Amino acid sequence: MKNAMFMNHIMEKVDKIAQPMNRFSKIPFIKAITNGMVAAIGVTMIGSIFLIFYLLCSDGNLTETALLPFLKPFADEISLVNSLSMNIMAVYMVISIGSEYAEIKGINKTTGAVGSFFAFILLNYASIGQLFVERVEATALPSAVPINYWGGAGVITALVACAISIQVIQLCYHYHIRIALPDSVPPAIADSFSAIIPYLFITLICWGVRTIMNMNLPELVGEMLLPVLSGADNIFVFSFAHFLATLFWAAGLNGDNIVNAVITPFTTSWIIENNEAFLSGQAIPHVWVPSFNRLFFWVSTCWPVLFYMYKSQNQLPHLKTLATVCLPSSIFCIVEPVMYGLPIVLNSFLVIPFVLSHTITGVLTYALTDMGIIGKMYLNLPWATPSPILGYLATGGSIMAVVIVFVNFMIGIVIFYPFWKAYEKSEVERIQSQENI
Repeated sequence: MKNAMFMNHIMEKVDKIAQPMNRFSKIPFIKAITNGMVAAIGVTMIGSIFLIFYLLCSDGNLTETALLPFLKPFADEISLVNSLSMNIMAVYMVISIGSEYAEIKGINKTTGAVGSFFAFILLNYASIGQLFVERVEATALPSAVPINYWGGAGVITALVACAISIQVIQLCYHYHIRIALPDSVPPAIADSFSAIIPYLFITLICWGVRTIMNMNLPELVGEMLLPVLSGADNIFVFSFAHFLATLFWAAGLNGDNIVNAVITPFTTSWIIENNEAFLSGQAIPHVWVPSFNRLFFWVSTCWPVLFYMYKSQNQLPHLKTLATVCLPSSIFCIVEPVMYGLPIVLNSFLVIPFVLSHTITGVLTYALTDMGIIGKMYLNLPWATPSPILGYLATGGSIMAVVIVFVNFMIGIVIFYPFWKAYEKSEVERIQSQENI
């Protein structure tokens, strides 16, 4: 009885916390981001599947020699599918989010999608030299478009592009600043001509920001974070960096890409120093290395969510199917399908436990490693190595590096429980209300 009363008290608190978050999720732009990310998840899932096959059929990734050698001749072709899906994820998101946001605002979805993608392109490139390979010895070379910010790092630009383009189109339509054609003109043609003037304003704004003002949005974020995150390998900077990364993820941005743009030079040098210290028989100096977060991040957030998705098969049977699709990639820490597919990002019920679980397990794992209970990593293994295997091998056989993975998973299970029950209840009520309409 006491346990039931305690859980009811917790659930009441969770409901109170979730209410303002739920209102936040209904803001038109936030709703468009959520729906757009879900709409684009199919491409990401396909990319995840092909990435797993690439890791299995190529040397030096998961193992020294390919686990599926008969596919080895096709490894590059298999990798291409991943590159054209997950590595340019921002492109699919800007199109889908732009389309969803346009529909919410009462604008033609195609007009919104095209305008958003055009704004995204304009915000990415500042000069013709970045777009096209110059002629060499009077021989025309193929055009080349760098895609540095078309993947996870470009999601910031994608969101800004959608916000600018749809707002400009809506304002132009509201004040009748557009080319109006007679009603007899087919709608597709009329919409195309109506978008000309709004597209001109979008061009002037985005071209002005990137080319005239020379503002590179992803780099600008990195420069803002540099003074804060480049301090040292200590628990305070480490905790803040990963807390910040989690907040970015919760907002729908790839927090790893954003924060890693600043900290990777430091963590890379630290793993090298660790390796040199091990080889020379000295004490390993650094805790914070590139793969360290694999011991706690996704295992305490996405893995518990997958667990509860399976557990919800009676109330929400569709989640079991989604979990089954997401599970293989999540084992290899490819988490975009569950992050954007459920989604976890911008989910009014799951954002708080996501941030809490990651932050708490991160602090715990760092502290135990700093105290010597968990071995420090000195081998830089492939990023997609499953977490328990990575922990054991990268530390040279520390059993506690394996144990902490499952401890963090259980911590995530506990933290997510009341929030998941609230989310489950809300989803059941939503589905029932739709069925009763």
